[in-house]
Amino acid sequence: MATVRKVSSSPASAIGPRRFPSTGFELIDPTTKFEEETLPFYRKEEYYPMQIGQVIHGYYQIVSKLGFGTTSTVWLARDLRDQSFWAVKVHINTLNHNQELEIYRYLANTPHDREFTKAKEYIRRLKESFRLKGPHGDHDVFVMTPLALSLSHFLGARRGQPFHSDFVKRALSQILYGLVYLHDMNVVHTDLHLDNLLISIKENSIMAGVEEAELHRPSPRKQSDDRTIHTSRMMMGGGGPLIICDLGHARIGEKHRGFAMPAQYRAPEVILDMEWGNPIDLWSVGLIAWDLLEKESLFRIYNNESQEQNDAHHLAAMTALLGPPPPEFLTRSEKTAKFWHEDGQWKGPVPLPPETSFEALASALTGEEKETFVSLMDCFLYWLPEERGDAMHMFFHPFPTTIHSPLDPLAGWALPHTPWITPSVSLYAALAHATFTNLRAMTGATETTGHETSSAAVLPSVPDFEMLKTEDVDSS
Repeated sequence: MATVRKVSSSPASAIGPRRFPSTGFELIDPTTKFEEETLPFYRKEEYYPMQIGQVIHGYYQIVSKLGFGTTSTVWLARDLRDQSFWAVKVHINTLNHNQELEIYRYLANTPHDREFTKAKEYIRRLKESFRLKGPHGDHDVFVMTPLALSLSHFLGARRGQPFHSDFVKRALSQILYGLVYLHDMNVVHTDLHLDNLLISIKENSIMAGVEEAELHRPSPRKQSDDRTIHTSRMMMGGGGPLIICDLGHARIGEKHRGFAMPAQYRAPEVILDMEWGNPIDLWSVGLIAWDLLEKESLFRIYNNESQEQNDAHHLAAMTALLGPPPPEFLTRSEKTAKFWHEDGQWKGPVPLPPETSFEALASALTGEEKETFVSLMDCFLYWLPEERGDAMHMFFHPFPTTIHSPLDPLAGWALPHTPWITPSVSLYAALAHATFTNLRAMTGATETTGHETSSAAVLPSVPDFEMLKTEDVDSS
């Protein structure tokens, strides 16, 4: 498999691999399902039997396990040529088509507007890719930027307590800035949610700490005749901006059809099998903003047993919140006749919830800040996709651009360096101090972290948001 990007190294900095302990760790009961074994469709022959301490591709030494999923495991590796750290994503060997690799190749080989070069930094970097031969087949391997916590983990650590508004504004600025690049490159992400937004790491000491922890306090593992299943370690800390990850469901082009998006974040045009494009990402960002700021989500999974029933409840909740869809929307799919009369009045198979509004539901903010947040939601969540604000417009919306902290809207936030976290240590306890640190840093910080970015130098003037919903403005 072709390399997406090559990095030169200095022979003077190259050293040999380190020796990791073969004893002194807790052994998991062989009869207990562990890590990736707990996944519903797990087949061990599909996963590469990686060992901590192993060197792959000639120069990447695996120093710790970072995570697992239905199609891959992720490892922390040290490049023995220059001592840099990378996340190594090893895919299962039955992956017939690697969409994420296709997207990265497209992005690497397609010229982009030089004005948006800085925005590209908010998309996870793929350094290179290669094939790794395993005992049951070949595996695609990605070498990527190591990242710390996802926003989902961070929110979970707060036991569902929403974030300070300045945190949310900064997060929105960074997500939207990354989307400016993707959408300029004609790529729709389609899978934006809290698990795919990760905090970047500014200090190599965090990764080095994970490596040292594995050397001196090796993680628990389960051993069998043909493989070892290691415990994933969570890299705490970071201090950098949010990074958009997981392009495995992304699409190239302006117009698409078919299923996309996580169910809870699914835009109405996707549910109703209409054409869709970049605006579905903006719908997702609106729901992300709400979930970070408010205690209750706008939409949820209503029925795990029936997709049809779930869609009906979902569309009913949208109608109660947004009002009846306009006639122009209803004519775009035959499926709309199952849910609405021609005038947009609900007739679906489930009851219509009580009418509500963003203003009535929003409780985290007050006064002018609440008004601008409601205005933001009005721009993100709209029946007609072409009437939603695009990423560039929303980047300049008054809500994310009005930050009371002196920190740059595109800067990162500080997290304590605690690379020793494993499942045996309470994530909630470890992040309690991290959350407090972030809030202090953003509401009256004594120190500023994050890289400096001047958005004014590369982006156009602030648009008129009162014009976003008029027929005279092309927001596509």
